[in-house]
Amino acid sequence: MRRGWMLLAATTVCAAAGGCMAHTQSVAVDVDARDWSRPALLSFTNSDTTTLRDLHLFVRCNERFEADSLPLHVMLLSPDSLRFEERFVLRTERSELPAARSRVCEAPFRNRVVLPDTGRYRLVIAPATPQRGIEAVGINIVRTE
Repeated sequence: MRRGWMLLAATTVCAAAGGCMAHTQSVAVDVDARDWSRPALLSFTNSDTTTLRDLHLFVRCNERFEADSLPLHVMLLSPDSLRFEERFVLRTERSELPAARSRVCEAPFRNRVVLPDTGRYRLVIAPATPQRGIEAVGINIVRTE
């Protein structure tokens, strides 16, 4: 059931961004919506070391999340164990959706990047402070137009 929500969320985000392109990869994981404080681990496989891509982070949140921004710690581990870490602030928008509905907030993380190694990349995302109302976190990887 949760996997279906992740697919729906990724599809919704992609459609809202102007339509899905053939070269889109999305990965998401559920987090504790009551009190997200533990790092979320996402992983994806890369086989293309030449194409420019845009990386977008997204969260699915419910009515309990009321902030207009979400400070995150982001760490990317490449297949050859290189590590890139930074603090990232994902801007969110308030929604007038009914309380039972979730919303997806997405923000550009990196534009026009080439993932130089083939293999499995790991992305660790953690909130700077514990958060209520965040249900899932993920990344959309889209070929740059």
